[in-house]
Amino acid sequence: MADLVNIDGADVDIENPCEVVTALRKVELKLAAGAAVVRTRFGEDEVQFTAASMIRLRELIAEYERKCAARQGRRVNTFLPTFNKGFDR
Repeated sequence: MADLVNIDGADVDIENPCEVVTALRKVELKLAAGAAVVRTRFGEDEVQFTAASMIRLRELIAEYERKCAARQGRRVNTFLPTFNKGFDR
């Protein structure tokens, strides 16, 4: 049986990270568009995201993106700048 969490009014299977990341992205969009508070319930725990907690929300999104990618057998692309001065030739 699915272990459901409520993210902004939608029941999402916590065991399916791709569903979770989709729901969290909707929360991010609502906050970016000016919503004051978005509520999410994980079992008995309720979390309220506000524009001030956008950094934590983005950390959760990144975490579930990695889990989703792993479940699908792929890697999440991350940009890591390198500063090559041409000395490796």
